[in-house]
Amino acid sequence: MDFICFNVWPYDRLDAACAEPVTHTVQADNGDRYAVCDGHALTARPQITDGQVLPGLPT
Repeated sequence: MDFICFNVWPYDRLDAACAEPVTHTVQADNGDRYAVCDGHALTARPQITDGQVLPGLPT
């Protein structure tokens, strides 16, 4: 259950891959890059300290 929107899913969402389309790249301070959706990019922005959230796919 999501305690903010009160949705319920019949499976374990924490261990499932995100099904949304990839739109951004999260670049960590060590150079690692991760392709993420809009929602994960939005969530990552305030949480990362020495990385960047960039529009588009990793190159």
